Amino acid sequence: MLALGSRAAQRRASHCRARFRPASTSATPSAGTATTNTAARRVTTSRASNPRRRKILASEVFTACYTAIMCTAAVLDANRKDRRRRDLDHEIAQAKNSLADMLERSNARDLARVVTTPCPDVPDARSADMLDIFEALCAMPADKLQDRIRGRRGRLVAIHRLRKMLGVHWVMDPPREVVSTLSTCEAMVVAEGHGMGPEGREPQADTHMQKIKDMVVDLVDRLMSAAWTATDAEEPKNHGAIQSPDSPVSMLRMLMSEGYPAFASPHLNPAGTAEQRARLNDFDLKIMNQWMGRHREPYAAKICHNLLVCGVPPSIQNYNLLILGFAMLGEHTLAQAVVDSFFFMSHLKPTEATCLCLLHHYRLKGDVVGFQRLIKRMVGFDARGIGLRRREAERVERTCGTGSAEEEWAAGPDIVVVQGFYVQQAPFTLNIAEAMMEGLLDFGLLHESTRILFVCIRQGWAVSTDLMWRVFNLCLGLLDTTAVRIVVQGLLDNIEQASAMILGPDGVGPEISRQLHYILTVWQATTLPEPGHWGMENSELEALEANREKLNHLTTAIWLNEACDYTKKMTKCIGVIQRQLLEADRPWRERLDRALRTFDAAVAHPIAKLRRTERVHRAARLDWLISQVAIADHKIRDAETTICSVLAKQTPRALRHITHFHRSVPIHNRIALATPYGTPGSPEHAVAWCFHASRELDVRLKEAVWEALPEARMRELGRSQNKTGDVSLERTMACLERYLGELRKEKEKGVLWEDPFEKLMETLPDLSFLAGRQTAPQAAQVVGW
Repeated sequence: MLALGSRAAQRRASHCRARFRPASTSATPSAGTATTNTAARRVTTSRASNPRRRKILASEVFTACYTAIMCTAAVLDANRKDRRRRDLDHEIAQAKNSLADMLERSNARDLARVVTTPCPDVPDARSADMLDIFEALCAMPADKLQDRIRGRRGRLVAIHRLRKMLGVHWVMDPPREVVSTLSTCEAMVVAEGHGMGPEGREPQADTHMQKIKDMVVDLVDRLMSAAWTATDAEEPKNHGAIQSPDSPVSMLRMLMSEGYPAFASPHLNPAGTAEQRARLNDFDLKIMNQWMGRHREPYAAKICHNLLVCGVPPSIQNYNLLILGFAMLGEHTLAQAVVDSFFFMSHLKPTEATCLCLLHHYRLKGDVVGFQRLIKRMVGFDARGIGLRRREAERVERTCGTGSAEEEWAAGPDIVVVQGFYVQQAPFTLNIAEAMMEGLLDFGLLHESTRILFVCIRQGWAVSTDLMWRVFNLCLGLLDTTAVRIVVQGLLDNIEQASAMILGPDGVGPEISRQLHYILTVWQATTLPEPGHWGMENSELEALEANREKLNHLTTAIWLNEACDYTKKMTKCIGVIQRQLLEADRPWRERLDRALRTFDAAVAHPIAKLRRTERVHRAARLDWLISQVAIADHKIRDAETTICSVLAKQTPRALRHITHFHRSVPIHNRIALATPYGTPGSPEHAVAWCFHASRELDVRLKEAVWEALPEARMRELGRSQNKTGDVSLERTMACLERYLGELRKEKEKGVLWEDPFEKLMETLPDLSFLAGRQTAPQAAQVVGW
């Protein structure tokens, strides 16, 4: 139609009648051509009869036809657009209704199903006090800690295989960059570095100053030895001896021979002391920024040189920077040297930043045993403490009733008595708790980390959302049923704080809320149906009902959080749709298509979440069933072993076979081998009776020999008892043989002695009991061989 309009405009501009003449008659005329010629002749004839009438041009005819066609098309198109608009409005209304239904299905239905699930009641999942948590953590042996790490790796492999089989993919990476607690530690070290004036533990006398000098010299020796060891392990062939004349250690020795370190008292010039310590930190930080692993000895020598030539003793802030800096550089050997110097040579008072640096050092080093020992020191389970303060119990008890400051200190809430010492615990703050949680997560101790999380929630602390996301994500990623129950029980025990965390003005985001939704789904999938209330006391029923109300409150809070998030997303989506519909530079149909695509994407989002919830529920249920089957199989095998062991004991020891106890042999075969020996009338039972009679004869003979021996020989036999408190017949007869040999020697010497067999012949058993062979022993008499 646009081409026709351009042609009409060209014809009106030319006014050339030759263009409108019919084609030559030589060409085959069409029907349209004949009609046009006839109309032209009629126009010419009428013009000749009426000269006033102007001849109508073909361009004018074409314009009139085109205008009529376009008007008709516009009317038809408007009607079609009205119908299309009504259809789209109807579809949008249906989509809104379906979205509301989907929101209800994806939240209310799942959470309502959770509410009908019995509340968790597992002893291991009960929330405990802080000291109980740390006591259980510190009581773990080192091999068990290593087993937990290896068990976590195996669990990840098993869960990955299960998810792959079900087609359920779980993203273990966070949706955004997770901020580690290491950045908090770094900021705290920098903040403490601004005020490094004299402290309470500065040297007050010459002996104190000499101890400080010995501490610095020991730190220099430790650092250089660690640097040389690390370099020698990497390049053993291209590395010189540590005591060579041109080595950095020899240079430092020459410096120390010139009288360094030569420290002045920090109290003489407090401002100068703070300035020199700050400059020491600045120089050390510049050296660490230029650090290169293959040249660690020269760089470590520079740090040691700064420690020796500094005019004042180093403070705890200088130690903090060295520990954290070496740990972040990956030089864990050097960091451990500084830590050992702090624990065993210094008397510096640790700060909160010191505890954080130590926790991150062991975490980055991957030393779970060192991490556990550090926690023991911090919570007071180790008598050495963290270095804050400790006193002997006898010294403190002597001051009881005097009202002294030491007695008041010993009565503080952060003082514990361990191994004859009063030890001050490290302060338990949010930063320390988060550093502990992150370290426990790295070492695979998810249960302990989850318990510490809810200790913080109980205190009302605002735990880092990134760290909370990591805890919940590991619970879901590993499908750890125990950890899930700990989370649910912790939320129920702290329902007020949990509600404020979910719905408060500074509450968690939608990611955490959705994770809690998944955790409740996993818990519901791994919980058996609720048993009856028969036999339950009133207190237990009241506690169960209270937990039910708390669970209903928790699910409502999660639903409200998700509903608010959906509302915000839909508000944003509607704004986008409105902007798309009002774009005047686009055709109306394209605008509608874009708006519908946007709305379809918004509707598909809750559908995808619903399907994801169902997949998580299915994977958790299948994994739980697999674990229950494995536990049942283990219990069945243990029961089989117990049964077969009891039956095998009816078999004489000399006739037992390894197949009686081998698990690879079917249970019915093992029972069939052992049963005849306890069945009266069978040949095997007769054989068993013979062995029983032989054993009974041995016992009676042993008792007779014991009674015939002197008391000294009996005491000698008593010292040779076995684990069961008995003496074997072989040892008894050997003792009797030695006794008779001594009597023979005495007779040869002419010593008179009584007949040794007189008492023995009196106590020998009567063998008439063998005549009662027809009376078979009972099975209970045979058991125990």
